[in-house]
Amino acid sequence: MPSSSSTSLSSRSSPATPLIKDNPSKTSGYNSLSNDTNNENDKWNVEIDVKGQIDTGPTDENGKFSWSKLLHYTGPGWLMSIAYLDPGNLESDLQSGAVAGYKLLWLLFWAHAAGLIIQILSARLGVVTGKHLAQLIRETYNRPLSLAIWLFSQLAIIGSDIQEIIGTAIALKIIFGFSLWLGVLITATDTFIFMFLQQYGVRKIEVFLMVLIGVMIACFWVEMFLSHPNISALLEGIIIPQIPEQAVIQAVGSIGAVIMPHNLYLHSALVMSRNLGEKPSKNKLKEANFYFALESAIALLTSFLINMAIVVVFAQVFYQPDQTIINFPGLYDASDVLSKTLGYYARYLWAAGLLAAGQSSTMTGTLAGQYVVEGFFGAIFKKQWHRVAITRIIALVPSMFVAVLAVERFDTMGEFLNVLQSLCLPIVMVPILKLTSSSFIMTNDFKNKLIGRIVSWSISWIVIGFNIYLFGMFLDEMEWPLWMVLLSVIYLIFVAYLMYNPLELSIDKHKKDNDNDTFYHA
Repeated sequence: MPSSSSTSLSSRSSPATPLIKDNPSKTSGYNSLSNDTNNENDKWNVEIDVKGQIDTGPTDENGKFSWSKLLHYTGPGWLMSIAYLDPGNLESDLQSGAVAGYKLLWLLFWAHAAGLIIQILSARLGVVTGKHLAQLIRETYNRPLSLAIWLFSQLAIIGSDIQEIIGTAIALKIIFGFSLWLGVLITATDTFIFMFLQQYGVRKIEVFLMVLIGVMIACFWVEMFLSHPNISALLEGIIIPQIPEQAVIQAVGSIGAVIMPHNLYLHSALVMSRNLGEKPSKNKLKEANFYFALESAIALLTSFLINMAIVVVFAQVFYQPDQTIINFPGLYDASDVLSKTLGYYARYLWAAGLLAAGQSSTMTGTLAGQYVVEGFFGAIFKKQWHRVAITRIIALVPSMFVAVLAVERFDTMGEFLNVLQSLCLPIVMVPILKLTSSSFIMTNDFKNKLIGRIVSWSISWIVIGFNIYLFGMFLDEMEWPLWMVLLSVIYLIFVAYLMYNPLELSIDKHKKDNDNDTFYHA
């Protein structure tokens, strides 16, 4: 199993407390980092303006479950789950149902279960260290390597944004009849909505996005009931593993897209919106990890049920067991199929759910973009709207450029974007597995134990294997051009180097980088 650190620090520091590099002028631990501070320098030294906004109260020393506690911790997991509901995933769902009926539901379920394990690691990283994934990558990898990781992460955000923008534009076309290019331009207004909500705090953002998840539940589940699902076939599809020969591409695609790269950055940062106290005890950290894991499980179960509803609908209205499908239905075609089978207004239910999915996922993508840019490069913006606008433009401008030029060929573009996401995923997943396995970063109390490392690395190898297979199919369609083969070899070498390159955890190195930096207990 790949090494997670270069040195053992058991003799140099207490194993009960992680040592994280930080500037002494910054507020350490979980102090609130609101914008109310009078010191302008301190104000803009911080990289996350949601940190410690929501008080979680005192630790329950009895360890009893509390609904009130769960409510305080509820929010980050639901925002994380939106990435599992973006338009790209919805298109994958409808095509799975159209091609394989109920037979890939088991794969959808276990894909969410695997995603839950990785997301729990992401949340735990933020809770224990008080820093998010991008910040920790910047501190534990050399500069060239961290910049390469940032580049892949930014490409993943751009690729995800294109799918979300197009999905929203298609929803607007179904509802209002707008042309796709106009819908793409209108989608840019979500940046202003996000900037408006952000000034009122992270809790308002969480509530707004959870309402959009509620819209998706209502729309897609109503359509599922209207389609009169076969309950016995549904349960059989969830329980019995099977992959029809004609559905291999859909199966591989659903596995490859289960974990969105930018989502790992987002989740590790959002958990820090909960104030655990200036120096949280081990019991407080365990409490936070427990409730964040529980909340994530509930959120991803809800995500699974929404995705399942779409699979079921198209299994009922489109799937023909003995028919080979040549032209797969897309997001816009789906509205026509539903209006012909479930009634005219079914297209508007589909469009409303698609619009909610597109808008919610673009907003969480905006938030993730901020964490990625500032995590890798520091607090480089002086005003909040600068941060939102510029980090959004980094992803939005190329997204809109590609989207406007390729809206009529979105099915082909969507396949390419799925391949792009699959290539970026290992570059982000490997660091989080190595960081959470390090006693230097996580302490011996919270680092991944042996069984956890085996499970998480097994998941990563399965996901990476499926992604390589997906990329191989893409190369096969392109007839294996030499330049792409050479780039593929370079890419695989880079992934291997990333996996076996130890984290740079030496205290002496960090002190050499900046003599003014100190280490504090997270």
